[in-house]
Amino acid sequence: MDDGLLLQGVRYTDIDYDVFTDAAEHVAHGRSPYARHTYRYTPFLAKLLALPLKVNGYHDGGSSGGGLLGILFSTRYFGKILFCIADVICGCIIVLLRRRKRISSGGNQNTKEEGRRGRKRLLDFSPQLKDSLWWLYNPLPINICTRGSAESLVVLLPVLATVAIADIYQVQLPSSIRWKGILPIMVRACLAGIVHGIGIHAKLYPVIYTISFMANFSYQQQQREMLGRKSTQQKPMDVGWRYLLSEQMQVIEGRGPSKLDRRSTFPWKHPTRILVLGAFWIQRLFFTLSSILFLVFSFGSAGILAYLAVHYYGQEALDEGLLYHFQRVDHRHNYSMYWYWIYLARGRTEVSVVSSLAEKAAEHALLSSSAWGYIPLVPQVLILGFSSLGIAPYDLSFALFCQTFAFVAFNKVITAQYFTWYLCLLPLCSDRVNWNSKRMYLSLGVLVVSIITWLLSAFTLEMLGWKSHRQVWMASLLFFLANVVVLLSILKGYRSKKEVEAPGEGWAIKSKVS
Repeated sequence: MDDGLLLQGVRYTDIDYDVFTDAAEHVAHGRSPYARHTYRYTPFLAKLLALPLKVNGYHDGGSSGGGLLGILFSTRYFGKILFCIADVICGCIIVLLRRRKRISSGGNQNTKEEGRRGRKRLLDFSPQLKDSLWWLYNPLPINICTRGSAESLVVLLPVLATVAIADIYQVQLPSSIRWKGILPIMVRACLAGIVHGIGIHAKLYPVIYTISFMANFSYQQQQREMLGRKSTQQKPMDVGWRYLLSEQMQVIEGRGPSKLDRRSTFPWKHPTRILVLGAFWIQRLFFTLSSILFLVFSFGSAGILAYLAVHYYGQEALDEGLLYHFQRVDHRHNYSMYWYWIYLARGRTEVSVVSSLAEKAAEHALLSSSAWGYIPLVPQVLILGFSSLGIAPYDLSFALFCQTFAFVAFNKVITAQYFTWYLCLLPLCSDRVNWNSKRMYLSLGVLVVSIITWLLSAFTLEMLGWKSHRQVWMASLLFFLANVVVLLSILKGYRSKKEVEAPGEGWAIKSKVS
């Protein structure tokens, strides 16, 4: 397809793949991967992609000879094949996790299938096919990995592996021996921390999941300790995330879920309650062994990888591979509503500033120093805090999905690869979202319209050369609002695990009439 067989003049391979292969060639010849301009990834990715050059004696193996093995170890295809394999592994992890959750609530699934007898449906797929369709046959990740994007390898695989390690509950052992139940959690906390640290080093953004993983491991350890003590007394916070902060506060004060006062106010109207709630979560996060082990191993592995990168390739590895992503601004192929402001700021600095260093400083000052530049952080921080402490202990995958969705929607840079960040998490919690509501249909419809509008506007700008910058910006605003509406609809339509196992109960079902 790169030779114009599909569309004349259109290249299928992503430009980032050229950056990867060029950096790999530098590494194979003993140079720094950052000698390749715009390479801003971990140096170990370039070292991995340099393997074909070393096997072929620093020459391109090509695809003209050697059969299948020659294609596999050619610089032209090796990276794409590697990324596709990682994408398939991500799909297998998703299928396994969905199958495990389906088996755990298999009783109700059988009842639903029996209720469908006598009603022939055109799209009545088997559960196995539905699991595969979520990711393995999803055209977006297929397109991204086959074009040569490394997201599946450097981002999605570490994230899903961490979720799999953290979310797989061990078989309940005899509660008479306490540490038989605690020890597997400690081992999983260490393993998950190592994989999480690799993900942070590779892409940085998974650092937002740290508190969620810590809260989840702390909650798991608490439940194991309760089993070990053979205690039937309800412990604080053992009621699920649907009980908001005010209700969680009442649980902490000793009132069980059956005695909750629905008319109580949120704790921010009572400063002492905020302090008690904060002290409780500080104790849970930083004075629980499993959460501490996860934190230590996460930042320990990320720190070791960063040290090795700097040791072999100098300060440039830290600046380009890590620190650059804190201040990245890019107006090209950017779905974010901020792209037009970035575009105007870049144009002003190019006209008024000659020095490239001064240009970057002026642009960064215009975009980041202003108080307006920090406004998008407010909803991100609120959603991150609530989902990390209020949702993650009880539903880890749903918390991570909400965090990622909000992080991408409010980010200053959004590319097509970013959508896979939360799409890989959606299959793990989709069964707990009520999709059959008028509000959800309307939200998804607005999202589809916004995407089509943005693509058409971008086509006139990029391909036809029209001066349609403001039209693309308006489409970006519509896309942002559509994402916010979809996230609110998902939160409104959330059902807890108990509600999924017992359809017809719970507040989420009422949303069908909304």
